[in-house]
Amino acid sequence: MHKVTLRNGLRVVFERHPGSPRTAVCVHYGVGYRSEEPEREGFAHLFEHLMFRGSASLPPGRFFEHIHPLGGRSNGTTHQDYTDYHQLVPAAALERALFSEADRMRAPVFTEQTLAEQLDGIEEEIHQAVTARPYGGLPWPLLPGAVFDRFANAHDGYGRMDQLRTATVAACEEFFHTHYAPGNAVLTVVGDHDPDELLNLVERHFGDIPPRPFAPSPDLREPGLTEDRWQTCTEPAVTAAAIALGYRLPDPRTDITGYLAHAVLAEMISHDGLDGLQAVSAACGVFGMLDAKDPDLLVITALVPPMVPPRQAVGTMTERWAPWADAPDLARTQPQAVRRLITRHHREHADAYTRSRALGRLELLLGRAELLDEYPALLADVAPEQVADAARHMGTTAKGILIMAPGTTRTRPAPVRDAGSGQTAPGSAPAQTAAVAADPVTPPAASGGAAMSARPVPSLAVQPAPRHGPWCETTLAGGTRVVAVQDRRSPLVELRLRLPLGELGWQRPDEADVLVRLLAGRDGAAARTEAVGGSFHVATDGQWFDVTGYTTSGTVGPWLERLGELSTPVDGVLLPQTRPLWHRDPEVLMDTALRRHWLGGARPIAAPGDLGAVHRTILRSGGGWLVAVGALDPERFTADIERALSTWPSGQPTRPAAAAVGTVPPAGGLLALHHDASDEVHITLSSPEPAGDITAAARYLATAVVGTHYRSRMPAGPLGADLDHALYAARDICLGASRAYIRAALPEEGAAEGIVGVQEALRTFRTDPVSTAELEPMRTFCAAQLLGAFDSPAAKADLLRDCVSAGRPVDWAERLPDLLHQATADEVAAACGELFPVDAMTLVALGRSGPTTAVTEAWAPTARTTTPRPA
Repeated sequence: MHKVTLRNGLRVVFERHPGSPRTAVCVHYGVGYRSEEPEREGFAHLFEHLMFRGSASLPPGRFFEHIHPLGGRSNGTTHQDYTDYHQLVPAAALERALFSEADRMRAPVFTEQTLAEQLDGIEEEIHQAVTARPYGGLPWPLLPGAVFDRFANAHDGYGRMDQLRTATVAACEEFFHTHYAPGNAVLTVVGDHDPDELLNLVERHFGDIPPRPFAPSPDLREPGLTEDRWQTCTEPAVTAAAIALGYRLPDPRTDITGYLAHAVLAEMISHDGLDGLQAVSAACGVFGMLDAKDPDLLVITALVPPMVPPRQAVGTMTERWAPWADAPDLARTQPQAVRRLITRHHREHADAYTRSRALGRLELLLGRAELLDEYPALLADVAPEQVADAARHMGTTAKGILIMAPGTTRTRPAPVRDAGSGQTAPGSAPAQTAAVAADPVTPPAASGGAAMSARPVPSLAVQPAPRHGPWCETTLAGGTRVVAVQDRRSPLVELRLRLPLGELGWQRPDEADVLVRLLAGRDGAAARTEAVGGSFHVATDGQWFDVTGYTTSGTVGPWLERLGELSTPVDGVLLPQTRPLWHRDPEVLMDTALRRHWLGGARPIAAPGDLGAVHRTILRSGGGWLVAVGALDPERFTADIERALSTWPSGQPTRPAAAAVGTVPPAGGLLALHHDASDEVHITLSSPEPAGDITAAARYLATAVVGTHYRSRMPAGPLGADLDHALYAARDICLGASRAYIRAALPEEGAAEGIVGVQEALRTFRTDPVSTAELEPMRTFCAAQLLGAFDSPAAKADLLRDCVSAGRPVDWAERLPDLLHQATADEVAAACGELFPVDAMTLVALGRSGPTTAVTEAWAPTARTTTPRPA
């Protein structure tokens, strides 16, 4: 980690992240909603929106030109004490990311039009997050008003729209010059860059921004509560009361151990729940751990059973803390909670994007970005006795309680009024400046940076190729293909096992689902892994049997032993009560119907309800793929794996492609799935891919042209203007064959017209082939977006699992960016016709009877429609 302060006061934190093909750039400003004056409620959040709407060199809309076309992302968030702006871009776009952040730090542009647009956007955001949501406002933004007195701490950071609508461009300019000075900001960059070159770029783009005074931090000192404070409101159309409790946390600047003891306590509450309450959740911090200055809250939320008075539930909960602190198993459960927090921390902060945001936040709030990597050791030092003390304190200290009870109308507490905020803390100066600041700069007379001349946007640098790192591959005696990759961005190991369900599992996905639930609960494998800070999750999506998890490098052996235990026979187990398939995700339902259709009249190979046969098909026939990515030695791992999985079944390697079902799936067909609970018509159009993968890059680009890129023909074509829809194209494995598919969710009214639009758009590839001009932005986007699969060990493990289970080599994703730039427009046009043959695709439509029938009739009026019955 490197830290430096520029002459204008801007603090810079840079961390080199070896092997990361993308770079995160983040700017934290020391202004949040607790900086607002009473007449400016919600202004910090409004300003966050405005900062994306234009600056001297980047007029409205141009800020994202180096982000969206390159598959990156950018956003901003407003918290109690800071507002952050963050970007994740290919490493080649580092300078553009720095340029865009510097330009809006130097000279944002505010206009009446953009102000009005963002006010409309904020009104819709508040409506979706608070007004239209059941229990809206619980716990935030309402709970702080039940705990705090000072306006800065207690008021609603969203503000009131009637007040926000009075905002002017002049008020926006004033807010910018009051709070958005370089000396009130921290710039954080995490990526694989030479430190000296990086700091030269930072100086080039930020160094000439003049220093200027900025407002002091608000006085947040808050008297402690002397008794519980209650607020009650009502919520229609709900059957259970919800409660939120807010307890004052220790100040992490002066009592980090006490603060972390409460964090461990919150983790234990969330993990173990509380007797008599439902959906219990506890969190350290209103917005997260170490996310605010003092004061902040430990927040507990829960649903109260209908027959229990909410006040009684709160009283019962409070009475539990003292005996809970003296529970004899605390010495066992507390270390487990610590291990969960530590491994979760390592896993969540293994990627550049999350690390840059955390480093900047900690530097701004606490002056210690280093705390991010000290946190695991500090947590490990928290003793059970300290957690018990925190629990006892919660049993005696006063707290704020917010209750939302069922009622005929929606009521909410009155807005918090000024209770003594806005004053400068005793002894503080009226304004702060950088230590080496020159004379205060007079704000430009025109709006924001409108008076400043535009600067040229930097060009892109050369993008380094993505690399997995050192890796090793082997095949076990039973045919399981093992891939191990070293990635030391975290001290954990990500593990993935994938097995095909096989013909019996594809015929009976409901029984495969029951088997998964049986195996997941047998012998407590998940709980045993969790106890050492790892994860062990078994799942099926109707196509694959997947085991996904992670563990520390020292506990990989036990994790693999639990994997081996899955092969223990289940013969004689009775079939439990099953959930009907029709309650599953629409996409799962459609693919289940498609597999059965493609299997045709395949002879049943086991009696119904024979879980043992399903288990043998999946887990006793060998094959499959095992991927490990993380803090490991690849050669040693592959050498040890055979011994660790000595009980794993021996059999034939998993058969490739269509050989798994004996024939290539048939082309064409219509399936109508009548689902009365659906208020949309869901469609899937599928086609088996031609054999071979010689034109892999062309097929990858063809999928983007059809419906993955934001300028794809489908979203931008006949469907785009008048029909509210979700549509995308993709490729995967279905049964034992590769397939290309299109999915869409269409409103019932207009669904038939929508499917005709899809049909017409696919036919344009015959009359209007893909051109070089159309292809170029797709090529750039796909090559850049692929870099995201290398962002973290977890993302890389998922990528490798998907690659090897599709029959591709380990280094396929490393080579793909170059191949994408070599594919020609003619090759991509041909691939579009191969993958999406409009007259030979199988349509599956799911929804209510009338609209679904209309869709199938509109797609192919003369074709025969099959209506599968529920399993």
